[in-house]
Amino acid sequence: MTSYEDTRQGYRPDHVKVLLIAESPPPPSRVASSRHFYRSDEIRRDDYLFANTIKAMYPEAATKVESELEQDKEQWLRRFQADGFYMVEALDNSLEHAVTKQERQDFIAQNLPDLLQKVSKLADKSTKIILIKSNVFVVAAEPLRQAGFTVLNTELLDYPGRFNQKAYREKLAKLIG
Repeated sequence: MTSYEDTRQGYRPDHVKVLLIAESPPPPSRVASSRHFYRSDEIRRDDYLFANTIKAMYPEAATKVESELEQDKEQWLRRFQADGFYMVEALDNSLEHAVTKQERQDFIAQNLPDLLQKVSKLADKSTKIILIKSNVFVVAAEPLRQAGFTVLNTELLDYPGRFNQKAYREKLAKLIG
């Protein structure tokens, strides 16, 4: 079975123009979750991060329902890649929903050296960085800026779970616009 990181690497652009950094990778593929951005092996309900990211970035996707986007997920991911977009996570391990906000922020803070190293391997000074979710923004925005990276958001970008989908799409579209 292919790991999520291997799957993600298959969509890595030659040059990353915009690096999106979410909080943590998805759980194993067998677990129902809204966080399976790069998995296109099966159609998933409620793949909120993928659907709302694509809707924000591509105007022709904005009116499509999630099931249509999922049906053509491989093509959307290839377009995302071709346009120089890439998404990674601040953490290397998936977090369960029960983990508190403070614990999440503590994990991100503890992982900052690894995150900075990861970003250094993917981005250069021309790469634009967008931080997804308040935990990532609060903990990582300033250290990334101090390391010389261009973080586009000056405020948090809501995670597009069951709530905040419209706000996420609007803010993300403005950032990449």
